[in-house]
Amino acid sequence: MKAEVKSKLNLEQRVALQDVIPLESPFLLYVDPSSACNFRCQFCPTGHKDLVKNSDYRRSAMNYGLFEKLVDNLSAFSQPLKVMRMNKIGEPLLNKKLVDMITLAKDSGRVEHIDLATNGALFSPDLLTRLVTAGLDRLNISLEGINSEQYQKHAKVDIDFPKFIDTIKWLYSNKGDCEVTIKVPGNYLTEDQKKQFFDTFGDYCDRIFVEEIAPIWPGFDVEQRTGLQVQSEQGQYKQSLQEKSVCTYIFYAMAINADGTVSACCPDWDQKLLIGDLREQSLTEIWTSDKMNALRLLHLENDRKANPVCRDCGHIKHAQVDNIDPYREQLLKKMNLERAS
Repeated sequence: MKAEVKSKLNLEQRVALQDVIPLESPFLLYVDPSSACNFRCQFCPTGHKDLVKNSDYRRSAMNYGLFEKLVDNLSAFSQPLKVMRMNKIGEPLLNKKLVDMITLAKDSGRVEHIDLATNGALFSPDLLTRLVTAGLDRLNISLEGINSEQYQKHAKVDIDFPKFIDTIKWLYSNKGDCEVTIKVPGNYLTEDQKKQFFDTFGDYCDRIFVEEIAPIWPGFDVEQRTGLQVQSEQGQYKQSLQEKSVCTYIFYAMAINADGTVSACCPDWDQKLLIGDLREQSLTEIWTSDKMNALRLLHLENDRKANPVCRDCGHIKHAQVDNIDPYREQLLKKMNLERAS
């Protein structure tokens, strides 16, 4: 097998957050090109029609003009953005301007790395060629099973799985410098099927991994919605679970929703944790806003559960690998001094 068995996380390249907080500019921006999705994955809030229908957040595709403003705003930060992740809650390939967006961000010189996660159902040689040519650094492909029957059960879609495999093989042969990762939820597979997954895709990607479905979405009962049992000992990336008080995401990242509103974190699927609006503010204003800093201070004051969204979020325990809890008090003092100066 050519691929490395490894999650999409680059653990060996991570900065010790306690040494750099507060950051003048984010390391990571999630940008949601499309909040709509062509799949109905049962582990994801977007996959449930009742949740989408009852949400105040109307699903849409990001306007290209808004993305132009976003890229222009990056020039006000003190350093280039380390990572722009072109996905959040929807399927990014549904935005017909996605290739143009990647090209613009890459050509700006203000973004070091661009990646995205996709279900891959809209792949074609033409689209994949344009994505690679645009400068996409990594393509994360999320499978919902290893056959058509599992896709119908878990994502509620019909897919020609043998054809999909052939498209992945074509991609790997024509990917250029773009890194290709493929992952699948292990909750769906038997041990034999996990071996089949590795045998089928292991020679046609750079990284391959079996993840765990985890309760990462605030206010979304993944066990009730999927009928699956969540791992009690391992997180999404097979890491040991830790009870933590402080979310690390809000100190180095934020998420630009498809409609231009800005969430404090990626798991904010229903836009209940908004800290700004790119249509009315600049990125720097939002990153240093009173709303964002108040949320950070709430966490550092060990009062995270006073916020109803943060209280019900499992991302901290099940998906975050950084831990700044041991440095909470000194970071609180540091932030208060920064704000007072």
